[in-house]
Amino acid sequence: MSKQVRKISNGSEVTKVVDPQSLFQQFAPALYFEKPEISPKNGWFVIAEQIVPVARDAFWETIRRWTLEPQFVIPPVEKAEIKSTIETTTDDDHSGISDKPIDTIIRELIPKRKSKDANLKEKIEYFENDKEARVIYEPLDSELPFYYPKVKAYSFVYNSGYDELFEQNDNDQGTLRLEIIPFDTSKPSVTDPKMQYALKTILHKLFKWCIQKRLGYKKKAHHDVLVPKEAYQSMYQYIKSKYGSQLVANWTEKTDPKKFVYEDLAIATYLLCLWKEEEEKTKRKQTFIDLGCGNGLLTFLLSSEGYEGYGIDIADRKIWPALSESNGNKKNMLRVEALYPAKITYPNTEWLIGNHADELVPWIPIIASKSGDNCKFMVIPCCFYGLDGTRSLSLPLSETVGKYRAYTDYIKDIAIKAGYHVEEDYLRIPSTKNIAIIGRTRQKNQDIALAKSIDIASQAFIPRKTDREKEEERQESLKKPKLEK
Repeated sequence: MSKQVRKISNGSEVTKVVDPQSLFQQFAPALYFEKPEISPKNGWFVIAEQIVPVARDAFWETIRRWTLEPQFVIPPVEKAEIKSTIETTTDDDHSGISDKPIDTIIRELIPKRKSKDANLKEKIEYFENDKEARVIYEPLDSELPFYYPKVKAYSFVYNSGYDELFEQNDNDQGTLRLEIIPFDTSKPSVTDPKMQYALKTILHKLFKWCIQKRLGYKKKAHHDVLVPKEAYQSMYQYIKSKYGSQLVANWTEKTDPKKFVYEDLAIATYLLCLWKEEEEKTKRKQTFIDLGCGNGLLTFLLSSEGYEGYGIDIADRKIWPALSESNGNKKNMLRVEALYPAKITYPNTEWLIGNHADELVPWIPIIASKSGDNCKFMVIPCCFYGLDGTRSLSLPLSETVGKYRAYTDYIKDIAIKAGYHVEEDYLRIPSTKNIAIIGRTRQKNQDIALAKSIDIASQAFIPRKTDREKEEERQESLKKPKLEK
């Protein structure tokens, strides 16, 4: 719970205790899309407003972040390039909005779909006085991209609030307004349902981010730790445009192609970016083996981009032949094999991959450590398997440590004991189990205690049964015994 202390007119103090969740639930904007209200600022029209339980500082911090990182606000945008910044000093008496902004920024919005959408130059101006803070976005190009409001300019305004309980200006409350200058001032209404939805969504996002600033919210997941954001975004757009639509259209599995295809496109993108950094050191393309490769899509993508390697799984998939054919009839690209991880090594391979590889995940750092000094690994833990191949693993849970976090810590501990300096990153994939654990460098020899655990687990390890085998056993159990004559 957050607390606020205020002095009322008799000088005594009153403490308000605020439930953070209740702050977010206050979003219920007044919408004036059909009949915009006239703004106090000449030429502008108010199309939405919302009480927001935050101070002005939270508004400005959010706006300044939006200026630098519009990709988190406008999904079709990849990034912004700041072209110029001008700070203005003014002698305004603070009785109204000055004609001069306190800051003027020229930025260029870079779209994700570079082949379809053009860059857009935009002027951003900040204004401030005792009553309100205002940011104005004005496009400088005549042709607007599909995602941009079809207006001459739009603005967010923060007005300071008044708290009747405390009989004073409430520094932790204000009003957010969304205003526009329409192309035709005689017809200021916003009638397009898609644009109405987009404008309401962006107001909601501003509302939510302002509250997060007030609460001191910090992201738990830190993306782009090991791979530069710009390199990743550029590579993803290339991979997506080259393979995405074709793979979705020709998907033969029962699973949802939009989830599995784009998830593997993102994982392949991450690996390609990571490997390019490695190639600067080694001066050669990396080699790989995808253990527990499943539908084989990740193997296909990496192989199609010129990397030598193959995938192994306990059972084949319907889509395997099509993937092999699309990749130049590489018949050995996807292989069926039941693995006993304590007995295998891959001494001529530089990377072992475990993408949601079930019972193989805890073994992959161990296999990599036994495969030579140059063998590295990346695993994305999913189901909670132990070294014995079962899911009877006991994990240390607490109020602050959930099961998935505890399991990834378990895998990291194995990797450290296997001799690796362990790195971690959060992947941009449509899955809640999105932590990548990576071992690229060694720091010591394998831990003696781990060697003992491996010996015990290897004796108990049994490869899991495939879905096909489980179904065959189920069908067999349903067969009725024949009656004796």
